[in-house]
Amino acid sequence: MEKPHVVVVPFPALGHSIPLLDFAKQLASHGLLVSCVTTAANLPRLHHQMKDAISSGLDIRIVVLPTPAIEGLPEGMESFDQVPTEQCKLIFDLALALEYPFDRWLEKEGQEERGAPVCIIHDMLLGWSMGVSERDSIPRVFFDTYGAFGLSLLISAWLSASQSVLKKEGETLVLSLDLPAPVRLEKHEIDAGLFEPFMMEVIGRLQSLNQGSGILANTFEELEDDYLQHLRNLTGKMVWSIGPVLPPNCFGGPVKVSSRGKMADISEEDLVQFLDSQSSCSVVYISFGSQTFLSKEQSKALASGLEASGQPFVWAIKVSPKMNPSASDTPIDLARRYLPERFLERTKNRGLVIWGWVPQLVILSHPSVGAFMSHCGWNSMLESVTLGVPLITWPMYADQHFNSKLAVELGIGVQFCEHRTGIPDMHRVKEALNLVFVDDKSKEIKRAAEKLKSMARKAVEYGGSSKSNLQDFVSEIQKLELARKAIAQRTYSKPQIQEDFVPLSVSKAV
Repeated sequence: MEKPHVVVVPFPALGHSIPLLDFAKQLASHGLLVSCVTTAANLPRLHHQMKDAISSGLDIRIVVLPTPAIEGLPEGMESFDQVPTEQCKLIFDLALALEYPFDRWLEKEGQEERGAPVCIIHDMLLGWSMGVSERDSIPRVFFDTYGAFGLSLLISAWLSASQSVLKKEGETLVLSLDLPAPVRLEKHEIDAGLFEPFMMEVIGRLQSLNQGSGILANTFEELEDDYLQHLRNLTGKMVWSIGPVLPPNCFGGPVKVSSRGKMADISEEDLVQFLDSQSSCSVVYISFGSQTFLSKEQSKALASGLEASGQPFVWAIKVSPKMNPSASDTPIDLARRYLPERFLERTKNRGLVIWGWVPQLVILSHPSVGAFMSHCGWNSMLESVTLGVPLITWPMYADQHFNSKLAVELGIGVQFCEHRTGIPDMHRVKEALNLVFVDDKSKEIKRAAEKLKSMARKAVEYGGSSKSNLQDFVSEIQKLELARKAIAQRTYSKPQIQEDFVPLSVSKAV
């Protein structure tokens, strides 16, 4: 049998594209031909992440679509991390405009001897793929980058607001629509920006989940069992929990090389040398993702808290990009603007500041790292869970507030700041660090983190829930290929997509 051909279509944001591209490698390693769709400016990043897999012989193709012109978006800026936060709508406009070039490419593929792909796997925010798959009679599957709990609450928040039934009890908001049970959130735990017209439109696209053939969720049954089942009930579709979707070397000791996302702005040798110089479980790693940029006031306040704590640290600081960038700022210039005077000198022996992108998995897997101060994006949270690193959270927007709440309830996290415009309190920063590293409660937090680490690793091993679900999904793709060959040979009539794609059962750990 020819290799079944599937297409993966990431959303142009690093937090969305990295896990989907890692999943593409997994599919290729299970004998599928995988086409990864991108644009010209994002090609170097995709190639950086996929080059080792391709050179190892995995059957992965890179498809570069023509980039549509978007008014107000400079040429070459085609990802969320390349534009200021207030201009992110332009990237959504770009993603929506990719429908036409993708449709033309798919039409060309259908004219080839082997025919069109048997399945389209795409980010949930790319709602236009629904129309494409319907026109070409190709099953489509959503890739969930939010986690089951976060996705469920996002949908409930959208429904509550769009139907004007959002319940408020003083400073508490109550989400209840389409949830297993009401979820009470403090005012700071739900981003007010979610209810802005633009974001309401974006989240509203998630309503099309029940119009696809299923959902691939980057999580595992033991972590979010109730909410995975809730999504199955809500959509009436298959939900394959296949996470944590991470490189294989994350599941056995320190990660030596990590080619994910962009090229790192520090050599791995220099980074590991610093980490090796620190005591076991003493370092706090600080990063707020690829799309969060602290203000000067926020950075200086956080730096003051770090200095007061005396805790060793590695801090990856990302500065907000400019629509019309000039000459790059030097680290000395950036330090003068974003850090207290002489901060780097005073923390030289115990602190490392990196201006830009870092190999996060290399850091989190190092024995000297004892906590991760994070925005609590789902990828970062899963990486912490998998590597057994407790979280100190500062959620900024969207699902990050829900993820932070989940981390605290699981006993692996402590939240120290409330929203994206907040200014960290020096004493609260010190208190949170002490709670994770020094206080009696630190042992309890570390035990909870180790327990989840064990569960995550068992889920991806043979016989584990995520490994079994991945195998079931691949099996369904192979059935689609067999059915298509049967049609081509005029043995069977054309199958109904929705019926033929739904498997009888999904493996689930008990």
